Amino acid sequence: MRGAANIQPTPSEDGPFTLDDMTARHFIASLALTSCLGALPAAAQEPKSSGLALGVRGAFGIPVGDSGTDLSLKDTFGSTVAPQVDVSYFFNRQLSLGAYFQYGIGSGPGDECADGADCKSKVLRFGIDLDYHFRPAGFVSPWVGVGVGYEIGSLEVGEGSNSAWFKLEGYDLGHAHFGVDLQLTRSIAVGPYISASVGQYNKGAIRLGNAAEISNDLSDDEKQIHVWIQPGVRVQFRL
Repeated sequence: MRGAANIQPTPSEDGPFTLDDMTARHFIASLALTSCLGALPAAAQEPKSSGLALGVRGAFGIPVGDSGTDLSLKDTFGSTVAPQVDVSYFFNRQLSLGAYFQYGIGSGPGDECADGADCKSKVLRFGIDLDYHFRPAGFVSPWVGVGVGYEIGSLEVGEGSNSAWFKLEGYDLGHAHFGVDLQLTRSIAVGPYISASVGQYNKGAIRLGNAAEISNDLSDDEKQIHVWIQPGVRVQFRL
């Protein structure tokens, strides 16, 4: 018993800690470092909570319905290639309110321009949007939006004194769009979307050659409902 009482612990040759202690400590440290590094991509992709955003879009406009009495939207302006710029303010990571401007370059009425006449058509659209993002912190973030606006379409056939030009304008009564953002960085997202807008022209104007422009309000019978369906791609920059 006396010999047992005098026994002192012998330090390890590796220092005050045993080899097993050191291995455990290194393992825990490595695990913690791996966990921190694994969280970095998610943190980098998470968008800012609020602030301004700039969006650039490219869409293909498919005309549906009529622009006037016995006049289809397709035969008036044709399909469009429509770049768009929008500026939004994010109240939080999910909800944003913004304004947009779209310049649609139309194909023109194919049948009327088939004989070699020079046809130019365009459709301008501008208004406001309210968008909601479902998973703003995820790499894949679906979103939906609604809005209203104004639309101006014009067609010019021929040039100079032999030209004919007319314009139709009216309200975008309402539109909805759905898209999916891929959050590339904390400030940049890109992804496809599709939108559908319902409009009605209520004013018209015409000019023949170098004569003065004549404009008037459309009658109730001339006011028709039309739709633009636009699939496209958007790039958004959080400022």
